[in-house]
Amino acid sequence: MARRGGEGEEDEHHQNPFLLISSGGKASSSKLQFRNDVSIARWDEKLGMGEVVEKKGSMWTTTGIIRNGKLYCHIEEIMFLAERGALHLVGSDDKILSIGDLYKKIAEEKDGCSWGTFEAYRRLKLLGYIIGRHGIPWTMKENKSFLCNSHQTISSKDGSLDLDMEYRISILLKGMQIDGIKPTFDVYLPNSKFKKSSPGNPVFLLCVLKVSPPLRQEVENVERSCGGIPIKFCIVDHGQVSFFSFDKVTLPVLP
Repeated sequence: MARRGGEGEEDEHHQNPFLLISSGGKASSSKLQFRNDVSIARWDEKLGMGEVVEKKGSMWTTTGIIRNGKLYCHIEEIMFLAERGALHLVGSDDKILSIGDLYKKIAEEKDGCSWGTFEAYRRLKLLGYIIGRHGIPWTMKENKSFLCNSHQTISSKDGSLDLDMEYRISILLKGMQIDGIKPTFDVYLPNSKFKKSSPGNPVFLLCVLKVSPPLRQEVENVERSCGGIPIKFCIVDHGQVSFFSFDKVTLPVLP
C-alpha cells in the first residue's frame, strides 16, 4: 500500500521531516538569492562535474565529493547552490555560466541528472536533508557496504582514484536498472555532525521514476538488492513532485 504524508500528523512531522514533503513547481528567477560569500567551481566537461576552486560557506560539509584532496560537485548540487547565489560555475574560458546555461545542461541529461531528478533533489534539500548520489561515495574512506550493486573502486597505477573512470562507471550503472528502477539518491537526516568520511547508512534511498508507480515485483527486487535500507519513490509531473513508499499489506482470511 502506498503511503504519503498528510495533515493531522504533527507529532510525527516533528520526528520525520519527510512527511512534510508536498508538490511544487520550478524556481523562477525572482526567487534567486544573492550573497557576498560566493564559492566558485570550474566545469570539467570530461567528468561532467564541477571542481570547486574557491570554497566559501559551511554548505560544503554536506555537498560535493572529495577525491585526491579535491572537491567536486554534481550538476544538481551546482544548480541548487547557483539558484541561491552561493556558487558561480565558470567554464574553460573562466566566464561565469548563467542560470539559463545551467538549466540547459540539466535538460541535456548528459551528466547523470534530468530535470525531474533535480526537482526531487531540490525539494529534499529545501527540507534540510543531506543528499548524495547513490553509488558515489562521499570520500574513498567511506564504508560502501550498503550500496546497491556496488562496483569495484577503480584506481590508477600509482594507487590513487581514477575519478574519470569512477564517474563513467556510475553513469553506466544508472543505465543498468533493476527491472526498470534503481536508487538515484542516498538520503540522510539533517545532522550538524555529519562527516563525509563516516556518513553512516542513509535513512532511505530514493528512486526517481520516469513513469507510473512501479510494479510489486519491481519494488521487491530493488528492496532485496539494497540490504534492508528503506526505499522511497518519487514522480515529477509538470513540476509537481510526489514522494511515496510501500507497506506490505496482508488481507484478512475470510471464514
